[in-house]
Amino acid sequence: MRILFIVVFITFSSFSQNFDAISLKTKTYPGLITANQLAQNIKRDFKNKEDQVKAIYSWLTANIRYDLEEFYNPNRETKVSFSYQTLEERDRKLKAIKDEMVNETLSTRKAVCEGYAQTFSKVCSLLAIENEVIEGYIRSSSNRIGRPLQSPNHSWNAVKLNDEWIYIDATWGAGSEYNGRWIRKFNSYYYDIPKKKYFKTHLPEKSIWKLRVGRIDKEEYYKQPIYSHEFLRSNVELSSPSSGILNKSRNGSVTMELKNATDKEVLVGFLGSTRALKPNTINKNGNTIVSIMPPPGAKALFLLIDREVAIEFLIQ
Repeated sequence: MRILFIVVFITFSSFSQNFDAISLKTKTYPGLITANQLAQNIKRDFKNKEDQVKAIYSWLTANIRYDLEEFYNPNRETKVSFSYQTLEERDRKLKAIKDEMVNETLSTRKAVCEGYAQTFSKVCSLLAIENEVIEGYIRSSSNRIGRPLQSPNHSWNAVKLNDEWIYIDATWGAGSEYNGRWIRKFNSYYYDIPKKKYFKTHLPEKSIWKLRVGRIDKEEYYKQPIYSHEFLRSNVELSSPSSGILNKSRNGSVTMELKNATDKEVLVGFLGSTRALKPNTINKNGNTIVSIMPPPGAKALFLLIDREVAIEFLIQ
């Protein structure tokens, strides 16, 4: 099963300056186009590999919608089975399945995450850019904190540029679901996801793709809070707790500590409530200590920084 990145509050990011010039060109490409035609257009307009990869990201996020109907289809097949007698036959059949997925993504202009990832991979390969599709895990809400999935629920891409692997998630870069509707909004954060923050949102299934970035196991990954891209893009850091579960103190309050937030407005919201509350804050040694008394029955807490959802916790 593949999971879409779902946010509770919509936040809007402007185009990164790095994409402005590229998007002006990719916007002129046809909306209906084959992978070969897209690769040819990109090769004609962009000479260096990095700009070509950005062009793929720019075009995909602007033209492919997330297929919510398919995502919520209870009869959707998430695994394809086939028989083969030789490795050559296996590889040929796998390529045919992937090519069919890419063709469907480009002809219908909609896909779930694997369609985005396989299309990204196909165009990269046509441009002779080394790449891999990564299967792994993402978490999008507090109800997944401390509850690891058994099977991967997402697909994204690894691309090799200048002898270094970068990690790209065009699905999350294209938009998000809000109140049952998918909202397109370009997000440059998920192009070349910062490696020091990679495991806060993504966890590859295969060990080789984890070890290229660092060391973390699935249980540790799922114990973390849920981080928004707005928070991860900023220089604010969560000093404590490292866990996504807030334990109440003897008086019933919960406490968080932030770094580089002394000049920020910090508010707290609770799942099921429409009001954000002003917590008690203390600035100490450059850190901001945030504490608040959750209302009775509150199970999840949202930390907001400058009116943007930043981090989500469970309350225990």
